[in-house]
Amino acid sequence: MHEEHQIQHPTDFDRQLSIFAFLMACGILFHQSILSDWNPLSHHILASLTAIVVLTHPRSLVAFLVMIATHFASVAIDLPYVPNHWIFVGVIDVAILLTALILGGKHGFSRFSGGDLFQALAPVIRWSVLVMYASAALAKLNSDFFKPEISAAVSLYGGLSEKLGGILPQEPWAFYLVIWGTASLECLLPILLALKRTRWLGIALAFAFHFAMGVSGFIPFSGFAVAYLYLFLPEDLPARFQELRSNTSWLDTSCSTITRVVRNPATLIVLCLGWFLIACTRSYAWLPPDQVRMAVIRFGQLLFALYYAGAALLVWKMYGRSLFDSSDRPPAASLRLASAGLAIVPLIIILNALCPYIGLKTESSFTMYSNLQTEGNQWNHLLMPKAMKIFHWQDDLVSIIDSTYPPFQHAAQEDIRLTWFEFQRQASEANSFAVTYSRGAVLYEVADTQLDPVLSRPPEVFWGKWMWFRDVPLPEKNTIRH
Repeated sequence: MHEEHQIQHPTDFDRQLSIFAFLMACGILFHQSILSDWNPLSHHILASLTAIVVLTHPRSLVAFLVMIATHFASVAIDLPYVPNHWIFVGVIDVAILLTALILGGKHGFSRFSGGDLFQALAPVIRWSVLVMYASAALAKLNSDFFKPEISAAVSLYGGLSEKLGGILPQEPWAFYLVIWGTASLECLLPILLALKRTRWLGIALAFAFHFAMGVSGFIPFSGFAVAYLYLFLPEDLPARFQELRSNTSWLDTSCSTITRVVRNPATLIVLCLGWFLIACTRSYAWLPPDQVRMAVIRFGQLLFALYYAGAALLVWKMYGRSLFDSSDRPPAASLRLASAGLAIVPLIIILNALCPYIGLKTESSFTMYSNLQTEGNQWNHLLMPKAMKIFHWQDDLVSIIDSTYPPFQHAAQEDIRLTWFEFQRQASEANSFAVTYSRGAVLYEVADTQLDPVLSRPPEVFWGKWMWFRDVPLPEKNTIRH
């Protein structure tokens, strides 16, 4: 092994945080651009603008922490309507801010560096990623996921086939291959990433998986995946990159040019102003909104493909030889926590993932595209026992018979039930409408929800901020759900 790869200098940890900050900023911008959180007068625009600041100043610890705090505030405001990957990033925000507070209390807020933060933070995020991947895999171990006629894996496979012009086989053997391949990959992924001997294989499989998901149209979380997988790479990456840059003239020239451009204050102004103008264009329809939206999405997809291709090429150039030469193999990144108190972060993720099984919320619990059903008497998980359900929010179901409110009328036509909690919340938030529904064995007819003493009242503020439930289709219609 080369000597420079054996010694980890303090400045290398500073550079590692700079790289992580840059990748996190890219993830925020990928999410915002695809999911249309661009209202120029909303809190979402602040997360975007602070991410642009970090893109142009990745070495600034202050800019990074401000971006994380701004993003966390955005997530907190949006609760409970926060998708799976966004709530995971919100928990990572907590990890970053908590680690910074611990270091600040220990060393003084003006004395700890980005390298100090990275050393303490990286193992926490690694554990959090492992727990999240394991939770998503666990959710797929249900009977419906393995039925080709309703499996979410087959639905996603069909969508990808359409995007590729129908070239993928649509035979039963292909469906079973997709189902079992997906389940096997997701179950193996956290194990491969956790074990040092198989980590490179885990990184490669996770990278390929997220690239395929991004190409299929699910860019938001895959945009963040690069930042999280980066933390599983060996910690000598900055030294290797400097060596690669020194030995590659075009790369050195390109990096120098990019550095000069982004350090120019005009670049930051132009990028922020451009982002704000696009937000205004989409919000106020200065141009045809559908055309603008599709143009932004297509451009985002192009950037996503280039982002992944560039990352894969750089990692291969830096570590390709070490995969086959044991004398050049760097030590694997550590999973050892710097402080036992930081274990609270992966524990929060475990609690969030357990919510569907213990009877709490079913949305944003890492059960995406899994066919999991735990509501009422429709429990379908193969391993987790129904006896785990100690709360009963999911068992109080409402069947809608008829309604003048379009979403409820759609639910009535499709035989979709709602939890009472979600039914009451949606009814209280909507304008006046009529609805006929059954709850338990009792039929209710409400002519005006705003005058009804029950449906006009939202759920308790505390529970309403944290709980979000999926719609509940009949078992035979339990197809793809986020």
